[in-house]
Amino acid sequence: MKKTIDLKFILLGEGGVGKTSIVNTFINNEISSEYLPTIGSNTLRKDYELKKQPTTIKVNIWDFGGQRSFNPFNPAFFKNIDVAIFVFDLSKPNETLKNIKQEYLENVQNYSEDFISIIVGNKLDLLTDGNKLKNAMNHFLGKRDHILFTSTKTKENINECFELLIHTFLRKAEVMDPDVVLEDTANEFLELIGKKEKELRALLVSITNLDSVLKEYVVKPKDKEESIEEKEIKELKYYDFLKKELEVNEAQKNDVLDQFLIDISELDKTIKHIQKSHSKSAIDLIDNLKGLFIPSKKDFEKSVDLIEKLNREEFELVKIISKAKENRLELINQSSE
Repeated sequence: MKKTIDLKFILLGEGGVGKTSIVNTFINNEISSEYLPTIGSNTLRKDYELKKQPTTIKVNIWDFGGQRSFNPFNPAFFKNIDVAIFVFDLSKPNETLKNIKQEYLENVQNYSEDFISIIVGNKLDLLTDGNKLKNAMNHFLGKRDHILFTSTKTKENINECFELLIHTFLRKAEVMDPDVVLEDTANEFLELIGKKEKELRALLVSITNLDSVLKEYVVKPKDKEESIEEKEIKELKYYDFLKKELEVNEAQKNDVLDQFLIDISELDKTIKHIQKSHSKSAIDLIDNLKGLFIPSKKDFEKSVDLIEKLNREEFELVKIISKAKENRLELINQSSE
């Protein structure tokens, strides 16, 4: 009988570090050339088929947006995690590494047990200051913490990152949960991807071997600066994206309110029907009303929660749009000077 192994991966990190691009690169989806913040969370999946002992490995990847106002920490999101990937920006290590352990890791630990984790330094193609990265790692990480460097622009180490984590999970599960993950599943996975465990683990970077790794990876800063025209085009695209998100948000709110009005109307009709039914006793009437109002109460509470969430997102979008307008005006002023 064919087995199925379901894995829940989660990507966490500040906004703009490249979480969505990492997932899209791994899934072979198209990557946007502009930064578009993840509103809420996205879930994608990639499957691996093992043939010797028929098994489907389903890698379910949850990409959690970095905007706090959009994404207040939801306990349901952090439950039953198998693998956690904490992402930071190698070109901005201090700003994007500082909350990895104190915030993101702690939240996962509060709701999931026995998960595998890794810290990923993304945007390897933009790494120009090795000393800055080294200082940040010494300040925010420990000697036992391992990092894997990736670049979605060059696709370097993206697949290898996920493959190493999948293999590590399988090796562990063969011992801890042999009924679900059969012996030798991890080795068969390596055969499928055509790689060896040693070469995957060789990609891990720690504070102790960072200096030698930096000699290979640090790139020289580019001399060419982006023109004002190019910046203005990017700002316009970003501004248009935010306006569309605001329109989608407004449409969702209208849908919720419309559904609420429909539910109220149906409720009114049902009450009138009960009144005309001439129930045999007060107990029958109470039971009918109870069965009617309990589901209605739950639906109403869900609608209220959703409206509150959409209002928070709308407020944050308005703030970002306002900031985008300021940036556009600044670029216009620069171009006219």
